[in-house]
Amino acid sequence: MNDPLDNLLDARLRDETPYIDDAGFTARVMKQLPHRRASWSTQRAFIIFAATILSVVIAYFASGQGMFVHDAFARVSGLRPLQLLLLIFACGTGMTIAGLWAALARTRDTTL
Repeated sequence: MNDPLDNLLDARLRDETPYIDDAGFTARVMKQLPHRRASWSTQRAFIIFAATILSVVIAYFASGQGMFVHDAFARVSGLRPLQLLLLIFACGTGMTIAGLWAALARTRDTTL
């Protein structure tokens, strides 16, 4: 966790650092540096996205073109109102717990 004293010291040190004028030297050097290539994380994200789309298309055609979705809707439409309410409540509760878990896991990760 961040210590308030550390934050205060960081702010103090940043405020007291004098600016050294280099007559545009830093800007010229930065312009001459080679452009960054696409990072591995960008390529990785594209590969995962393409693999996901391909998997979904294959699963759609392998499952009889989505007839299982039609069958599931037919089964759900046959439920009594109380059963449907309990199903919706259970799904909502599950999604809420999953969202809270993801948010808490994100806040505990100090490397980000």
